[in-house]
Amino acid sequence: MKKLSKTKTILRLLITILILSYSSLFSNSRFTQSKSANYIELKETNLPQEHVRRWLFTMIESDFDSKIDTKEKVLILNKLSNTHKSTLPLEKSVEWFKDRNKGLHLYHNEIIGVGLDRTENGINFVSLFDLKRGIELLNKSNTSIFKLILSGKKDSIRLNNESSWKATKIQWDTNEKLSLLTLNFKDPKDSRLKGLSVFCEVEFNNNMTHWTLETRLPEKGLSLLESEFPSIKAGPIGQIPEDNVLHYPKASGIASQSPYTRGVNYSEVYPNWRATYQMLGLYDRKGGLYIASHDPTGSVKTISASTDEEKVSFRFNWPAPNMGLDGNGYKLPGKVVLGSIEGDWYEAAMIYQAWVKEQAPWWPPAPSKRPSRIQDIAVWVQHEAGGDLETLVEEVLEFAEFMRVPVGFHWYLWHKIPFDNDYPHFFPAKDGFVKAVRDLEDAGVRVMPYINGRLWDADLDDFKSEGIKAVTKNEKGEPYIEDYGNGVRNAVMNPVTQIWQNKIKDIVLRLQQNSGTSGVYLDQISAASPKLCMDIAHGHPLGGGSWWLDQGYYKLLSAIRDEMPKGAFLTSESMAEPYNHLLDGLLSWNSQFQNQKPIYSAIYGGRISIFGRNNPVGPNKHKALIMRAGQQLVFGEQLGWISPKILKEKEPANFLRKMAQTRYKLIDYFVDGQMLAQPVVVGDIPNITADWEWGENNPSDVTISALQRGAWQANDGKIINIFVNVSDETIYFSTPNADGTDNDKISLPSYSLKLIKTNKSR
Repeated sequence: MKKLSKTKTILRLLITILILSYSSLFSNSRFTQSKSANYIELKETNLPQEHVRRWLFTMIESDFDSKIDTKEKVLILNKLSNTHKSTLPLEKSVEWFKDRNKGLHLYHNEIIGVGLDRTENGINFVSLFDLKRGIELLNKSNTSIFKLILSGKKDSIRLNNESSWKATKIQWDTNEKLSLLTLNFKDPKDSRLKGLSVFCEVEFNNNMTHWTLETRLPEKGLSLLESEFPSIKAGPIGQIPEDNVLHYPKASGIASQSPYTRGVNYSEVYPNWRATYQMLGLYDRKGGLYIASHDPTGSVKTISASTDEEKVSFRFNWPAPNMGLDGNGYKLPGKVVLGSIEGDWYEAAMIYQAWVKEQAPWWPPAPSKRPSRIQDIAVWVQHEAGGDLETLVEEVLEFAEFMRVPVGFHWYLWHKIPFDNDYPHFFPAKDGFVKAVRDLEDAGVRVMPYINGRLWDADLDDFKSEGIKAVTKNEKGEPYIEDYGNGVRNAVMNPVTQIWQNKIKDIVLRLQQNSGTSGVYLDQISAASPKLCMDIAHGHPLGGGSWWLDQGYYKLLSAIRDEMPKGAFLTSESMAEPYNHLLDGLLSWNSQFQNQKPIYSAIYGGRISIFGRNNPVGPNKHKALIMRAGQQLVFGEQLGWISPKILKEKEPANFLRKMAQTRYKLIDYFVDGQMLAQPVVVGDIPNITADWEWGENNPSDVTISALQRGAWQANDGKIINIFVNVSDETIYFSTPNADGTDNDKISLPSYSLKLIKTNKSR
């Protein structure tokens, strides 16, 4: 009897909580409360009752797991759907909800739901629920909204949304046009933080929630160092964790299957080649979580995703502008977006692309608006160090004649100084350089010499007298120094300074105007992360923010573009989105990883030239070269970046030529076109593995599908499906035909390709 009485007490408690806590859940619905039984009924809701019950069950399970077993939980939820005549108007239930001081709070727009748990000392973020699909996107583990690091008078102080506050407030405003959740955090428990407050807004927009964060500080005594926002734990998505895929913005994009068993530990400072855009995600076969920073300033931030056996942890860490200075309150730029998607990384890329087009300044102009000689290049050649210029020109011209398509020549060591030495003193050029450039350009080869756009040799006399004024410095006033294995100490220069802007501008224009090169390659600019410079004499905010771009490289690159010869182009190392509008091309040489996806190409392909992979040449390297070339074609990249010595190796040279000629043939799809989702195929398609000789392991084995496939849409609406067999065996498969009425059955021989055109838009 005592056990039964205890169970009834627990049930009554749970039902009371449900009545009070979940009353805001159901727009356009009513609750029924029976006088004879302590449970409620959901009635006339626009949401599937099964999904609503699932959301409630998730909440009960999370909060009362130790107090009630599963059978009792199910019983309660079944009672929620029972029919009773009496009703409780929604308006009154909302008032009840608003008046609640503590406990669970649920908000939604009938598509996406947010659950908060208001406690004695804070507010916990406990649910992000896909109401359309009926799945929880967050993990049951405690999930934060934000974490802050501040410096006080004597030491650093940390606080978060969960346990640091004496006063918090939740406000919910909704109408036909807007659903807005406002969270206020005031009066920190730590007396050293007196006067600090935090404000967070959550706007509901279809299947997405848009979050902002602002930290306000007193004028004296406190300095904000870093904001971690968001800081959430997610997944597994759906019922089968093995079906989950985690994608993150390394190089072209990585999509890791079953991440909970792989030990993913991704953390990179944006923007750089390992953090090329500001979006991640977690999904199963039907859809999942979209998480992104829609920050149009491109401010420096660390983007992280790490896994264990049960969850994925996502974090964005924002170093504050003017860190170390009192009263540097900071409203994070743009919005953090959390929501649900139907589909995989491609659907996420389209959501992100739509935002970039609308708000980001780096969406590139249409190729027709800014034509350059890089746009129709199909394949790239580069030359090893050493040798006389006459031989170099002969070998490059021989390569171009063999390929029979527009060729780009990336020319390293055109100068007399050794590589990575004596920067930025690239002149004088080697004897005969200008004549060699003209001979190549006259033959149709687009010459692009190398310079470094970021480093100054720190041991040179002019660095010590002039460069030291323009170098980035840490909090101790010491220059940031980098060594690339040859013992040379290279200082990272500050792009805000006029000294450095003038230095790089003069070099680039001299090359283009006096030597007649088609383009100039500025190494490292888009590949390397911003440095948190603390030199107040430079005039930019100390530490974090967007000054590296808007006060620095944006001004530098714009000044160059203003005086560039017509048709000339600028490129840099690796993909990194905030530079897209001021560069014409990005070298993708380090896209050499397992589980690569063309996420960057899906977002930006067709608007900026992505070119070149690292392609070592040799008899035992043919397999990897063919794999890369096939992948480059379907990714929409310009092929190659390879030594002319490849011509001595017949099979890979012929395959590379076939891919290059196909790219040139399909130029209208790749220039001002749009990547589409991969075409559907059915068949027993094998994988193929080779050492790509670059990456994180030794050997650097990469496994890809033997059937590389992609789809692109030209500006006129025409669609091309591309299928490339990169293996030495025939592949048999089928794919929906152009009319979508049947399947085309295809037999694709080794090292061959198949193109299927259609006028039908997707």
